[in-house]
Amino acid sequence: MAQERPEQPPEVRLEEEVEPRIIGRAGTLLIGFGGSLDRAFSTEALMPLNYTVQIDAIRFVTNHIVAHVALAGSGSAGGDEDTVQPTGAGAPALRLRVGGLYFLTPKSMFSLYTGGAYSTQLTQRGDNAAGSIVANLGLQAALSSRAALFVEGGYGFGVRRGSEGELVTSIIGQLGVRFRFR
Repeated sequence: MAQERPEQPPEVRLEEEVEPRIIGRAGTLLIGFGGSLDRAFSTEALMPLNYTVQIDAIRFVTNHIVAHVALAGSGSAGGDEDTVQPTGAGAPALRLRVGGLYFLTPKSMFSLYTGGAYSTQLTQRGDNAAGSIVANLGLQAALSSRAALFVEGGYGFGVRRGSEGELVTSIIGQLGVRFRFR
């Protein structure tokens, strides 16, 4: 009588990606790096080239709602001396942003997102400045199961202490990559 051989489990192919390519789900943590360049133009003066570098973290609290925190540093290079703004809004500084995002289709490879945040300038702050409120709109695309590319834009307005002072608004844009840790 011939002895029966037990069935062998199917062979696992290691070169295949086994995790899904999705933006995220509840519990997902992504750490990102981004930045932007901008230069204003004037017929009166040579404006400096401004640069911003940001590190951020997003954590999916639910499948759609995300807590977001970011630390951004900015600087300037070139330009005329009289166009450099040493303090206040628009000055090269270190900024902290805390807020929330809502991803429309987080379990897919691409997702639009929107949200809001409070941003405060940690250095080079003006006298009456109390930060700003920023509304964001972005797109995040999964490059792999562990990395995603994002592009984001936003519009904000400054919050001031007291009733004096001009209204300060800002337009924000950046490009970066986020890496999944959970």
